[in-house]
Amino acid sequence: MTDYEYILQQVKLFHYKGWESGEQRKCVDMLETLTRQELVLLYNSRWINGEKIIKETIFQFMFKERIEERDRKIKEMSVDELIENLHNENGYGKFIVLEMKKRYDSLEEEEKVKILDTLAETTKVNMRWAEGKRKQLKNDK
Repeated sequence: MTDYEYILQQVKLFHYKGWESGEQRKCVDMLETLTRQELVLLYNSRWINGEKIIKETIFQFMFKERIEERDRKIKEMSVDELIENLHNENGYGKFIVLEMKKRYDSLEEEEKVKILDTLAETTKVNMRWAEGKRKQLKNDK
């Protein structure tokens, strides 16, 4: 039995019974050995629809180079570039917000304020985060 056949068999069992102890971890570890075609077949399989961990791991393997390139580009951007790209609909919004939050503590006050103003205009979660950081910034003065 190939790794692909074994994983497919296990996800079918998962679909009906749930995971047996250690099988999910074993299947995730085996994904590395699959070809791209096998990964695509498994990813599109109806048996895997309810299985978030395996599906996300397959996605990571299938698009590893693109994901690494996206992350590299985001890390190389200045704060102004992050803000500009956050407003563009390029699909990186979530990752840009994470990068802004990660960098926040190491930035100068002027750039911190730019990030706070930008994030306050996005989601409620980001708005609450920005409000908390803004209060902290005022208390530090």
